[in-house]
Amino acid sequence: MNAPEQRLSARHHLEAEFELADGISGGEIFFESRDLSGGGVFLKSDLLLEVGEIFWISFRLPGTEVAIRTRGKVVRVNREADGSDPRQQAGMGIQFLDLNEAERAALEAYLQED
Repeated sequence: MNAPEQRLSARHHLEAEFELADGISGGEIFFESRDLSGGGVFLKSDLLLEVGEIFWISFRLPGTEVAIRTRGKVVRVNREADGSDPRQQAGMGIQFLDLNEAERAALEAYLQED
């Protein structure tokens, strides 16, 4: 039985590079996204953080000059990929925590164009 949909915003397919950093050690990790919404992003990866972890996330909206840097929180982890279903990739669902008004407006405008 499938779990009920719990997303607050519609997802839009997006393959772009996202940078995660803890803001303390200076280390950075790069991930590719699968989809994006006004509230968050799904990052494809076999390297997974734990649900509840908070970090800085940075990315550029493709085809624009808009760069977004905000805090993100891991809200979902998919540890096992299903090769028969491209929507079931290993990765993490990330919630954006504190987009400023300009970032939120730019993100919503970008998603409306999709």
